[in-house]
Amino acid sequence: MDSMRHVYFGQVHVDPNRQRNVVYYGRVSTEHDAQLQALEKQMQWYDDQTKYHPNWTVVGKYIDEGITGTLAKKRPAFMQMIEDAKEQKFDLIVTREVCRFARNTVDTLALTRELRSYGVEVYFVSDNIWTMDGDGELRLAIMATLAQEESRKISERVRAGQAISRENGVLYGTGNIIGYNRVNGTYVIDPEQAQTVRTVYQLYAQGLGQRDIVNELTRLGYKDGNGNVKWSCIKISRILRNQTYMGYICYNKSWVNNFLEKKRVKNFDEDTFILKKGNFEPIISEELWHQCDRIRKSRIREYRLPSGEERKRGMRFPQHLWVKKLCCRCGAGFHRYRWRVLRDGTPVYGYQCMKRTHGPAKSYL
Repeated sequence: MDSMRHVYFGQVHVDPNRQRNVVYYGRVSTEHDAQLQALEKQMQWYDDQTKYHPNWTVVGKYIDEGITGTLAKKRPAFMQMIEDAKEQKFDLIVTREVCRFARNTVDTLALTRELRSYGVEVYFVSDNIWTMDGDGELRLAIMATLAQEESRKISERVRAGQAISRENGVLYGTGNIIGYNRVNGTYVIDPEQAQTVRTVYQLYAQGLGQRDIVNELTRLGYKDGNGNVKWSCIKISRILRNQTYMGYICYNKSWVNNFLEKKRVKNFDEDTFILKKGNFEPIISEELWHQCDRIRKSRIREYRLPSGEERKRGMRFPQHLWVKKLCCRCGAGFHRYRWRVLRDGTPVYGYQCMKRTHGPAKSYL
């Protein structure tokens, strides 16, 4: 096959049978044993390819395990390979197929063009594409588009599977939540921590603010989820917002923006949360949870931006210069708090999103 190729680089005809310094690139998208075994087979397959090309000298292998192929920048071995290509440590990259190299059409074309500028060719064995062939880029664009479309279909299948999981009340994540232990795919109440959660809701229902609750828990020596007597308004706010304590599983708290970037975006619109009754014992009653939720929302007032879009903000207006200027991506303002004190006694201040914390007015400095 090589003898029929006519390769041109810099307008100069290059002998396709010349000696090549070669590296292999392999990738699997998960760290499951079956996938890792598939990766081993990939590497063995590459080694077998060397036997058919006596002019190849293998100088390295680059392997990404358990990493998506939709974005090149998220693959450390791949990016290291690009850096090594700049230093001309090799002149040929061999990969099994286009989808192993990248599932993003733009990335595929941009990277192969960049590699070509360094004098590095890419050979996709299964697709028989050499990027320095006359029609190599055209064929690569077609195969890369197909690989990207396959990634989109996989994303749709994943979303469909997640919808079924929600209907079945499947718990996502590791279950790291104060008050419960994760056992066999469900929540089991931790008696000591559950009492802390009940105390938080009872105090809040009695009219105490989050800062008062922090002080009371500290005084009583109640421990947080890490086993420390170290409380903050943020921790109290998370407890008060968590529907799990009344026996429900909450979905749609975040989503992935698209199948290419796969960037997880937090959802700040509580009205769009999806609640599903869980098969575990609640720590508090639904009546108490909703009572506290009404109190929490009553301590927030609506204000309207010039565009007419409504946002929520704490009752007290900020008095510090940077508090007035900073704005969270959710649209809410910030409040200033004392983060720590240096050895020389100088205070260091930090800023927190008002919508995430909702601390009472007297907690602000």
